[in-house]
Amino acid sequence: MVLVDLSTGALVAKPDEPATVLEPDADHDALAAAAGGNAGPIAILFPSFADGRGFSLARILRDRLGFSAEIRAVGSLIPDQSQFLLRSGFDTAEIADPGAAETWKNTLTIIGRSYQPSARNPLPLRWNASVKAAAELDRALEATDDLVERIKLIAARIEGRIAFSTSVGLEDQVILQAIAKSGVVKSGAEIDVFTLDTGRLFPEVLETIELSELRYRTRIRLVAPDAREVEELVSRDGVYGFRQSVENRKSCCEVRKVRPLNRALQGAQGWIAGLRREQSQARSDVPLAQWDAERGLIKINPIADWSEERLNDYIDANNVVVNPLHAQGFVSIGCAPCTRAIEPGEDPRAGRWWWETEDKKECGLHVAESERSAAPVAHREKAA
Repeated sequence: MVLVDLSTGALVAKPDEPATVLEPDADHDALAAAAGGNAGPIAILFPSFADGRGFSLARILRDRLGFSAEIRAVGSLIPDQSQFLLRSGFDTAEIADPGAAETWKNTLTIIGRSYQPSARNPLPLRWNASVKAAAELDRALEATDDLVERIKLIAARIEGRIAFSTSVGLEDQVILQAIAKSGVVKSGAEIDVFTLDTGRLFPEVLETIELSELRYRTRIRLVAPDAREVEELVSRDGVYGFRQSVENRKSCCEVRKVRPLNRALQGAQGWIAGLRREQSQARSDVPLAQWDAERGLIKINPIADWSEERLNDYIDANNVVVNPLHAQGFVSIGCAPCTRAIEPGEDPRAGRWWWETEDKKECGLHVAESERSAAPVAHREKAA
């Protein structure tokens, strides 16, 4: 038996350290036990090449349990599975015939893009390589404080579609202007700009979108929530039920924002957002770039290290299109029923969900799934 490196197709030396073997019917407890404190390889058995349970086990080990060491596929395998193994989180595959390694290597180059939303992108990638690529991009962005140059770096280092989710706030408008100024789209970069149309946006937001499209000669897609899910949500909680509890509000954000965002990010290799460290305590250590294992892409915050003063200076110097609500005291702008103007000296996000305590104020767009506590709409009963 020999091992094939799934990122290159090359044969690799089999380590002396024995692997922890998991059967395809391993439950969560078995996976957690194997991953917990285990720096050695985990081997997942495929009793038949038609048995796909091993792919799911690898995804759980990577995504939910944070296992970062080698995952090895063993058993009945065929070369056609190489990319699927790689995208699921496997590093190596055990094969009986060393002469078949070339066939495995060739299959890695057949498919250049994936269509499945849960798959990691781009190809070919190992999970460790994905984290490394994000870390390298983070360091490269740190090396320059010029926003246009940062946009060019992002476009040069990420192949395929780069999604830019904009709320049309000050930060996002600055990034949009820099994208237009950089010329990367004209040079062939695929940057998909979209906003989440929750059905409760301020009219001024829609007006700012239209003006921005004209000024920057770009299309800003409106991504809407699933109408059936919204209907179920309102039927259960009421039109303004999100003010009754944090759980209700998070459910509303889940349906109107988080799920539409996840659909919009499907197939993207990069995700640009306008987070800044000064915005809130929860964002105080946000990096310029990081690997988002949950969505299988690199998330970039190109102005994460900017101060409010620098943000405003850039807006003034470049005549950036600004939402008129900002002049009325609206600093952080979300849905109309959930946003108010703030008073001088208040925290910039004090106007968002103002009836909640500060530590609860995240809609879930920039929070890992494991940290979001809202129950699915379809599985929560209406309160008596």
